[in-house]
Amino acid sequence: MQQYLTGGLANLERPVHNRRYPKKLKLRAVRDYRNHRLPTKEILLKYDIRGLSQLRNWVILYNNGKEPVRKRVRKMGRKVSYDEKIEIVKWVLKHNHDYKQAAQKFDITYSRAYAWTQKYEQANDWTALKDRRGKTRGRQPADREKQLLKEIRDLKAKLREREVQIAFSKKLIEISNREVKRPNDIKRFKK
Repeated sequence: MQQYLTGGLANLERPVHNRRYPKKLKLRAVRDYRNHRLPTKEILLKYDIRGLSQLRNWVILYNNGKEPVRKRVRKMGRKVSYDEKIEIVKWVLKHNHDYKQAAQKFDITYSRAYAWTQKYEQANDWTALKDRRGKTRGRQPADREKQLLKEIRDLKAKLREREVQIAFSKKLIEISNREVKRPNDIKRFKK
């Protein structure tokens, strides 16, 4: 109702993007609200705030000692090169496994700093930090025995897939034959 009164029918449409308010505007609106200088409807109109719940959220943040500013949360970690990983792990080891400080200093997550350090400590080799995703598939085994074992596994997988296909086709024929009432019916599928 409030949105209709402030902006008419056009204001009732849901916006495509969330509206952003400057920090100064938020603080002025909260101060006006807390000091009861203006009624809430007038504050919404004066500062062009879309809803009362938005203002109340800012007031709650302000009352808890925080400025009414929304912080952006990193959704994905940044890309880190192999050399940078080595530098981070060396720093963590030098600073008594302080993963939290490393995460802040290098702008990475705590879990990444921990995981890279653990990988290095287990292998005791810097190559453990290399990103090997997608690199192992299709490599040929080094010796003849491993190559033959790989070939056997591949053939068994093909055989299993073929057996599944045959079982499926038999089941399909069986299901289609259930619908036939007379055994001599020409619609009957052959096996």
